Amino acid sequence: MTNVSIGPMPPEKAIKWFKSKGYALGFDWRDVWKEEHAIAFTVAKAASIDLLQDIRGELEKALVSGETFESFQKNLKPKLVARGWWGRADMQDPLTGEVKEVQLGSTRRLKTIYRTNIDTAYSAGRWEEIEATKKTHPYLRYRCSMLERSREQHKAWNNIVLPVDDPWWDTHYPPCAWNCKCWVEQVLKSEVDRGNVRLSKRPSTKFVNYHNKRTGETVMVPEGISPGFDYNVGKARTRAFTPPPLSSLPDTLQLPTQLPTLPKPSPIPKKAILPKDLDDSTYIAAFLREFGIKPGQTGFFEDKAGDNMPINEDLFMSRGKKTKAAKFGRGPYMALLAQGLKDPDEIWLQWIKNAAGIWVLKKRYFKIWEGKDGSHCLTIFDKTNDGWSGTTSFTPKDGKTQKAKDAYFNQYRAGLLLYKK
Repeated sequence: MTNVSIGPMPPEKAIKWFKSKGYALGFDWRDVWKEEHAIAFTVAKAASIDLLQDIRGELEKALVSGETFESFQKNLKPKLVARGWWGRADMQDPLTGEVKEVQLGSTRRLKTIYRTNIDTAYSAGRWEEIEATKKTHPYLRYRCSMLERSREQHKAWNNIVLPVDDPWWDTHYPPCAWNCKCWVEQVLKSEVDRGNVRLSKRPSTKFVNYHNKRTGETVMVPEGISPGFDYNVGKARTRAFTPPPLSSLPDTLQLPTQLPTLPKPSPIPKKAILPKDLDDSTYIAAFLREFGIKPGQTGFFEDKAGDNMPINEDLFMSRGKKTKAAKFGRGPYMALLAQGLKDPDEIWLQWIKNAAGIWVLKKRYFKIWEGKDGSHCLTIFDKTNDGWSGTTSFTPKDGKTQKAKDAYFNQYRAGLLLYKK
């Protein structure tokens, strides 16, 4: 079998992606832009959460049951009419203060809402499968429906075959426009190895200027891609769940009165500690290598508690800029830190207050190591929805009693013990 098409796949992953989205209010479709759609559900001019919940609820039902547009519209239209969100009406633009006559609900709008949300949900769910199976299916083929109304540029991309990790998919992963009916097929490695499928040369991309009147920004958009669609919805959702590095280490809560016995130290693996004079890219690559991935790739790691976490370079990004991997002196211990995340002695859950004073749940991966000289090393990887921090510290071989060493390690153990090796 040469490929696996997007086809009528089970909707579980699409439903999971759709359910995980929050809400965002916007007057214009450009108010919620590109990757923001991966984490927030929005409908232009739907000015209340109640209204968004009505629309979202019917879309979720459509995903779960596979209902047609006609059924979706039949169920939703009476609710929209009851809320006064149908036909044309005067609304104030919150950005300019201007009162405009605008189109609210209509059959045409509902069709666009239905098609765009269903397609992007399936596409995002599909990307999770692509990442999970790319060892055996490391290539993707772009497919255009080749209908008479299909866009000419999309027709030109039909049957292009490129590696899953090729950057072309960052901007050309369907849907690529409003009502775009393109999709991708996975291609087996064996088919390429046997010469049954030939890899394509990456198409040259011509960029055109697009001025977003809502933000005042002018951006470059690949020719053939509608503005706002030049991103990979699957990767965008992954990034949304990839915690950026915290700028400061979180405070721990009060320790419980009783703790389980400290875990037995693990020997520090040979060459696990890197030289101190390497650059950030080398340290980052060393961290990713422990999970079997390279810079530019994304892997999904299931921790010992059964929770999934995306692993990629975005772990080292903050506000779109690369953060130094050597921050807090952790660079040489990046590989050791990754090994402590993969195979911790313990995983703890704690409630902490973040910088904004909001309580958030923190997961701590705790591991004790032992050097050949008898010294001990502690690696801690803390993760919250706000970000992550990694620390490594050594205790002296001599000069401290065992009780003092135990007290040092125990100060980092607090909360609910989720996992113990």
